[in-house]
Amino acid sequence: MSDVASPAATSRAQFPVDAAYSKPGPYAVTTGTVTAGPSDVIYRLYRPADYAALGFKSPIVTWGNGTNAAPATYSTLLGHLASYGLTVIASTLANTGSGKQIDAAARYLIAQDATPHSVFDGNLDTSHVAAAGHSQGAGGATRAATNDPALITTLMTFSLPNTEWVAPNPDCPTRQDCMFNPAQLTQPVFFISTHGLEDLVIASPETETAFYNSTTVQAALGIIQNSGGAPADHDSIQNVADGGNPQGELGYATAWLAYQLRGDSLASTAFTGPHPELTSNPNWPCSATKS
Repeated sequence: MSDVASPAATSRAQFPVDAAYSKPGPYAVTTGTVTAGPSDVIYRLYRPADYAALGFKSPIVTWGNGTNAAPATYSTLLGHLASYGLTVIASTLANTGSGKQIDAAARYLIAQDATPHSVFDGNLDTSHVAAAGHSQGAGGATRAATNDPALITTLMTFSLPNTEWVAPNPDCPTRQDCMFNPAQLTQPVFFISTHGLEDLVIASPETETAFYNSTTVQAALGIIQNSGGAPADHDSIQNVADGGNPQGELGYATAWLAYQLRGDSLASTAFTGPHPELTSNPNWPCSATKS
């Protein structure tokens, strides 16, 4: 019998935050919808099934889809976050670049927290709200954070596009209605992207590094090489059934929110201290952190 540790075991030992938060969280998850009228679903919800079981108020995550995507496209990620006690609300719109829907979704939950007999009544931590999104939705989340800093306390983006890709769409009558500027952020931010071929065009390491360097707030830059046993690329954060391979991105994404929204001390070690785990993980080359 060999006493040499397997590569997987070595990885878990060397990068405990990534390993810990890649696993499903301790809380059962349920889903739901918010409608405007009989059948017009405007938000989808991923939340802890039993708020009483948490022992704490649930922070809010408001999500923006990539172009022509839907919340169900990201259910692996969004359900994973809910399993850690977070309440996730996602606009159903396929264009969320203005950030207006992302902001409005969070404000809907804040109103529900003060609504008698709502399932959310008194169960939400309305002082800790994250905006997050993918591609166009990452731009929308950035706009929500810069336009409503009193509401959004942290930001997380997946493949935030180079601004050359910002264009008018059904959500943005003009290009400027979707334009974003991370340099204007006043809250902590985690930029996540990949070394994939599609991201080399849309959200390259150089683009993400420039966004990161432009900020004057606490920030982390994570650029992943491989995810879920395959090369990571622009759509990796989507479900496997939707052409993604999100498993490798779940750990540090969840850790960032656990750290920023709940003050989780283990999660914080991926991003803080003299040797942040994120920057020493060889599967995340070119990553960086700053206070």
